[in-house]
Amino acid sequence: MIVTNVRKKSLTKHGVRYTNMKGTGEYNFIHLFDPVTILVNGTNVTTKRNAILIYGPQSPQAMDCNMGDVYFERFSFTGDSVEQLLDLYGLSSDKIYYPSESCTKDILRLFECIDDEFFRPRKFAGNAVRIYAEQIFLSLCRDVNSDSPEYNDKIINTFCEIRKAIYSHPQKDWNVDDMAQAANLNKARFFELYKKLFGISPIQDIISLRIRIAKTLLGTHRYTVAEVAEITGYQNVFHFIRQFKKHTNITPKQFEKQN
Repeated sequence: MIVTNVRKKSLTKHGVRYTNMKGTGEYNFIHLFDPVTILVNGTNVTTKRNAILIYGPQSPQAMDCNMGDVYFERFSFTGDSVEQLLDLYGLSSDKIYYPSESCTKDILRLFECIDDEFFRPRKFAGNAVRIYAEQIFLSLCRDVNSDSPEYNDKIINTFCEIRKAIYSHPQKDWNVDDMAQAANLNKARFFELYKKLFGISPIQDIISLRIRIAKTLLGTHRYTVAEVAEITGYQNVFHFIRQFKKHTNITPKQFEKQN
């Protein structure tokens, strides 16, 4: 993807109408701060505040500022990988998105970064612009494809802190009851939300982490199997061997020999 032009927050006056029925030959990512009548797939649509639209290269474009002044920002981009990139993030051209307030703030911040890099003669500026543009796609993707309105910032931050603690101290004797209490939830609800947020249960997350650490330690050939078991939080070496084999299909000793 190559970003070819950037327009940070700009003003189009009330009563102005813009049309380009043949398209621009490039993709255009547009953030409309104010309500406006805009052409989408051949139909005039009146947007709400903070609408996001990605016009395709051949998409007919029209904007009618019939309700007042309109502030907007946009960047144009092209390249052979664009379609695959949009598909990766589950985004479609010629479709209006309405991001959340937090996502909108993120997009505003990233637009500032794109504008700063695009117009300054810096080394690797093109790379930086592309990365920031892709971050916008990522932020929008996460926001509009979220099917979890229950995940407010407080819940997410609480679970992230618990997971950080697990990853910082994998050898600790972690207990789901204690973790649920820390999150101020019952055990069943904690278990359910943890799995939804991270795609894995808390117990399996701990086990997977311990096995990854064990594989690294065994690969150094500095520790015995019993020592690795103790370092990774297993009080019983035979329990460690069983779990290691269950996850890797080989014993710790076999893994050590292969590495």
